[in-house]
Amino acid sequence: MYDSQAVSHRSQGATFLFSYFLGIFGADRFYLGQTGLGIAKLLTCGGCGIWAIVDCFLIGCGMMKDVDGLPLSREVSGTPTRSQAVTYLLAAFLGMFGADRFYLGQTGLGIAKLLTCGGCGIWSLVDVILAGMAQQKDVDGNSLQFS
Repeated sequence: MYDSQAVSHRSQGATFLFSYFLGIFGADRFYLGQTGLGIAKLLTCGGCGIWAIVDCFLIGCGMMKDVDGLPLSREVSGTPTRSQAVTYLLAAFLGMFGADRFYLGQTGLGIAKLLTCGGCGIWSLVDVILAGMAQQKDVDGNSLQFS
């Protein structure tokens, strides 16, 4: 049993980047200390890509745990009121329309993102990565809640 306040020494940001860019090679699972799963993911090319995509979403939503079952560490500032999972899913599926920025209370940025189709996709991609790394903040500068 672990203390409910205990957090892994492994970073959510690093885990997400490993998963996003090297997920088919199992880099994220190796980083989390899950060597057996890392080897399985490596040998199957991330389960033909499906396992790699699922892991990306699990990490991006803040649901992935390390080998000891601890939640991944991340910086927390302010009083989190908005969900990281919702922000990540909005950025991934509706980011071109600024839905993630509207959800975070950043109306001006949401409108700008909507009018530019997510900055021709580049801004949307950056927001997906930032949300997955738990680096997004709401309009008041608060971090996002764990899921």
